[in-house]
Amino acid sequence: MHDRVGQYDPFVEAAERLLRTRRLLPPRACVIVGVSGGADSLALLSALRDLAGGEGRRWRLSVAHLHHGLRGEADADAEYVAELAAEWRLECDVERRDARQAARDSGRSVEDAARMLRYEFLAAVAARRSATHVAVGHHADDNAETVLYRILRGTHLRGLAGIPASRALAGCDATLIRPLLASRREEVEAFCARRGLVPRIDATNADTRYRRNFIRHELLPLIRERLNPRADEALLRLAAAADEAERLLAAQADRLLAEVEDDPAVLAAADPLVRKYAMRTLAERAGVPMRSLGSDRLAELSDLPLADGPPAVPLPGGFVARRDAGRVAIEPPGSVARAPRAACGPCPSDARLGKQAVAPASPVELNCPGETRLPDGRRVRCTVEPFQPAVRDVHCREPLPGVELLDADQLRGHLLCRPRRDGDAFVPLGAPGRQTVSDFLTNAKLPRAEREAVRCICDDLGLVYLAPLRIDERVKLTAATERVLRIEFPSRR
Repeated sequence: MHDRVGQYDPFVEAAERLLRTRRLLPPRACVIVGVSGGADSLALLSALRDLAGGEGRRWRLSVAHLHHGLRGEADADAEYVAELAAEWRLECDVERRDARQAARDSGRSVEDAARMLRYEFLAAVAARRSATHVAVGHHADDNAETVLYRILRGTHLRGLAGIPASRALAGCDATLIRPLLASRREEVEAFCARRGLVPRIDATNADTRYRRNFIRHELLPLIRERLNPRADEALLRLAAAADEAERLLAAQADRLLAEVEDDPAVLAAADPLVRKYAMRTLAERAGVPMRSLGSDRLAELSDLPLADGPPAVPLPGGFVARRDAGRVAIEPPGSVARAPRAACGPCPSDARLGKQAVAPASPVELNCPGETRLPDGRRVRCTVEPFQPAVRDVHCREPLPGVELLDADQLRGHLLCRPRRDGDAFVPLGAPGRQTVSDFLTNAKLPRAEREAVRCICDDLGLVYLAPLRIDERVKLTAATERVLRIEFPSRR
C-alpha cells in the first residue's frame, strides 16, 4: 500500500477547507475514523492522516471497522482494514455483529439494521476510547442521493437540507463529522488512484433491491438522461438553500424557547412554523429519537401548546410530551407506569385540558386481560397474546365485527371505557390526521342508535379505540409489535 503523506493534493485541500470553515475539529481532537475498506472511507482516512499533524491540529486518529456478517468477503475486508491501520501505525477496533438478526429483532430492513449497528458500534468505540469525534466518509453524491430519496419519501425542510456535516452521536459524548461532503464520488476515486490505495469492492453495492443502490444506479441515471444531465448539482443546490433556511428557523426557535422561560403563553401565540421548530428542538434536547418522529406526530407535537390541542402526545422511544397549566414538558421513558407483562395499560386523562366534560357517566376500568360488564349490560373481553403475523393477516382480510387488535406495548396505564364527550378526538387508523369523534361519526353516517352505542376506550394518553368502529393510529400493529391486545366489543346492547 502506497502512502504519500505531506504531498499537496486538491482533495485533501477540499477536506481541510470544510473542516476549517465548519469548525468540525478543534486542536488535539481524538477522532475515530469509520473505515469499511471502500473508496470513501480509505480516502477519508488518508486525507485526515495528511492533516492530523499540522500546526494547530495535532489530532489523534484511530480506526474502527464493523463486520456486518452479510458477505463472504467481509472477513477479508476486516483483515485488510486491520493491516492498513497497522501499517500506518494507527490503533484499530474491529467487531462483528449480525445485521440480519438485528433486522429480525427490530423489524427493520437489513439495510436499516446494518446502519443502526454501524452507528452503535462507532459510538461504543468512541466511548471506550474517550474520543471527541467520529468521522465517516459520506460525500456529495451520497448527499444528492439522500435528498432525492427524502423528496420521494416525503420530508420537511431539515430533510431537504440533506446530510449534516456534523451532529451529535447517540450513545456517547462524541460528535459525528463528515469531512468529505464537499467532494464528488469521482474525486474520491481519483484520489485513491493517486495514492495507490486499492479499495475493497462490495458486490452488494450493485444490488438495486437496496433503495440506495436503486437511486444511484437506476433512478438518478434516468433523471440525468431524460430530465437534467446535471440533476446532482441541482439537488445539492436545493440542499444548500434548505440548510440556510433550516438554520435561520432553528435560531428563531431557540429565541422563542428562551422567551418561554418567562412567559409560557408566547409558545402558543408564536408563528406556527417557528412553534413547530421550537417543539422539535425540545424533543431533541430531551433525547427523543428524531429519525422515528414522523411529520404527523410532529404536527401533533406542534399543536400541544394550544388550548384546543391534544393534552399529551406519545413520542418515539417511549417519551411523552404533555401540556399542564399552559406549560409543556417532555417526559422520559419510564416516567409513566408501564403495564406489567401480563396486562396492558394506562388510564386516561379526560378529553383535553381546560375543557369541561359534558357527560356525567363514570368511566369503567377494563379487566385486561379478562371480561368486563358495562353499565348497559354489554360485556367487553380483553386478551393479551404474542404477536403472530398470520393472525394479523387473517384479521385484515376477514375482520370480525367488534373485534380489534392493538399493540399492547403502545398503551399506558389502565384502560377505561366511557361514553364519548365533547372535545374527544383521535387519529383514526388510515386517516390523514386528527379528527374529533363527532366529525368521525358524522362522516360515518351512522344511525342515531349506533352513535349512542359507541364508547371511547382510553389510556393515559387519550383515546385508543372508538369502539366498535376504529382504533387510533398510535396503537396499530407494526413490524415491531411484540404483544397484541385483542378487544372484543359488542356493537349492540
